[in-house]
Amino acid sequence: MHSIMLTKIFTVLDNAAALRNSEIKSNFKKEGIKGKGQRRGESQGDLADFASALSFSSLLRGNTQVKNKGNKNLTYNQRLKIESFLTAGLSKKQIAEKLQLDLSTIYKEIKRGTQEITKKTAYYYNYEKEYRYKKEIIYNADIAQQKYIFNCSARGAGLKIGKDIAFINYVEKRVLEDGLSPCAVLGEIKRNNLPFATRISKPTLYRYISMGLFANIKLTKRKREYKKVKAKRATKGTCIEQRPEEISSRKTFGHWEMDCVCGPTKDSLLVFSERLTRKELIFKIPAQQSKYVVRALNVLERRYGKTFRKVFKTITVDNGSEFADTDGMENSSYGKGVRTKIFYCHPYSSYERGTNERLNREIRRLLPKGTNLSHLSDTEVKRVQDWVNAYPREVLGYATSEELFNNQLALIG
Repeated sequence: MHSIMLTKIFTVLDNAAALRNSEIKSNFKKEGIKGKGQRRGESQGDLADFASALSFSSLLRGNTQVKNKGNKNLTYNQRLKIESFLTAGLSKKQIAEKLQLDLSTIYKEIKRGTQEITKKTAYYYNYEKEYRYKKEIIYNADIAQQKYIFNCSARGAGLKIGKDIAFINYVEKRVLEDGLSPCAVLGEIKRNNLPFATRISKPTLYRYISMGLFANIKLTKRKREYKKVKAKRATKGTCIEQRPEEISSRKTFGHWEMDCVCGPTKDSLLVFSERLTRKELIFKIPAQQSKYVVRALNVLERRYGKTFRKVFKTITVDNGSEFADTDGMENSSYGKGVRTKIFYCHPYSSYERGTNERLNREIRRLLPKGTNLSHLSDTEVKRVQDWVNAYPREVLGYATSEELFNNQLALIG
């Protein structure tokens, strides 16, 4: 009977762990939880206040685990299983065998999560309802997990983040609401000298996020997609091999890369990326056809007027059919000679337009693959463009593309 019940428990626990976690309410002061390795200069109450302010209970979501060397710590799922096994009446030795853990580990874990509860039982005496109260000592997986996380946070030197809740809130807002990376937020704070008491490095910030001190920020690994490349037409215009070396060095202004971001319909986004400042210009076009590319360049020529030739000295493109009209792109719409120079990448060599490819990924953060671009208004396209250009970039010393581009325009006059 026990084995059947335990099998069901084992099957359900993995799926139920995340739901169980959301019900946990951490309150270190109320529970009187004590942490080992208390930091110098801080009382136990201070640590409890700090944990509460950071929504410490959110660390228990999912199968969150603060790892140490060797990954020898129990997970929250294992603690739930220990609690279920004890309820089912298994001995400590049986539990150790089932979880393939040392018996001493089970003893220590049960001691860690033991709490005293009072059970209330109703009965009737002389037709009146009465209650009996009985104290019991039980193991609680939630209490054990809370103590474990608190003890981990209290090891060694104090957290550099201290109790700077304003800093935490600012980082979370910029990451969650404004779409910046944690690294970009740190750079922005440093460059603009924002008045926070906390000054931490990029590795420290990411470590704190991994520990769960920023309750709402989750780190994810991007999965690379590899697609079979279709053969494109041979290059008809000037090959990138003939492009001046100074363009590759990114030391001069006015050299662009151009590409299309596609959707499930014919509508696409034509994207211009300036190599020095990383400035983005985005146009919505009805289809990936050369006439719409030429039309967008005509619009830019009218917008920048006499300075167009200085702002758009060269443009590097791939071998897509939308970029087949070399003469239309290079020659001025006013019939006054050449307005820019077009260079074509080698087939299958998107890395030769590295700026384009990198910034296209940022556009995809706002417009994931599969987004119907035909529904986008010009205002929405402009909003995407402004967000990309206002992003603090590490490669630019955490300046924005918009700032640097405007500085270059001012130099041109």
